[in-house]
Amino acid sequence: ILTACLASFAHGSNDVSNAAGPVSAIYDTWKHGRVDVSGNSPVPKWILAMAGGGIVLGLLTLGYHVMRRVGNGITYLTPSRGFSVELGASLTVLTASQLGLPVSTTLCLVGATVSVGLCNGNLRAISWRNIGIIFMSWMLTLPISGLLAGLIFAFGSNAPNKMI
Repeated sequence: ILTACLASFAHGSNDVSNAAGPVSAIYDTWKHGRVDVSGNSPVPKWILAMAGGGIVLGLLTLGYHVMRRVGNGITYLTPSRGFSVELGASLTVLTASQLGLPVSTTLCLVGATVSVGLCNGNLRAISWRNIGIIFMSWMLTLPISGLLAGLIFAFGSNAPNKMI
């Protein structure tokens, strides 16, 4: 239970900041009309709440499928192996957060799960098909997100801006 709490804390400490940091920088630039090159712009609480809400929304919509694939689809996990996965991934994420490195908690959990599976000494202990599916989903995230952001920007920039 403690490693699950640690994993939740690590997830919140890193992934919320990964989402809130860029939005906060954009908001600060829009609000003050200049770019803060010092990197010390304050993060409004509403942006942190919005980023946390985004994580909750992601968990509610597709989170169960991701957790099922990582937890059951990569390798056989026992309680002691699950403990090792959660502790290793949590400590990695917290260390990265302390160093200011943006990492993905999910990536760390997948890496820890594969590492624990490889401790069997047999490459067949890992479902490489599921690893391939996870890898492809990571590769498709960037172009799909970029396309979606471009479409939203195009919609907003081409919207009528004068009343007739």
